[in-house]
Amino acid sequence: MTNFEKLTASPETLGAFLASIPTTGGPWDEAFHKAFCGGCGQGDCEPTCPHQDKRNNPAWWLKQEATTTGQEGR
Repeated sequence: MTNFEKLTASPETLGAFLASIPTTGGPWDEAFHKAFCGGCGQGDCEPTCPHQDKRNNPAWWLKQEATTTGQEGR
């Protein structure tokens, strides 16, 4: 089994790997903000975001329908 095969065994496995990489943001953060921020009525994510299970969660993002951004293959 290659590292690629191991990491892509499931969205959860790949999501956990991506979440372990130190980063200030990823495409999952932008998608989360578009999907949930501003529409939930809370106004502030602190102290508790009502969508915490999807916040900073690459596995959630991996399960979303792909969109065309014009950046593919770069």
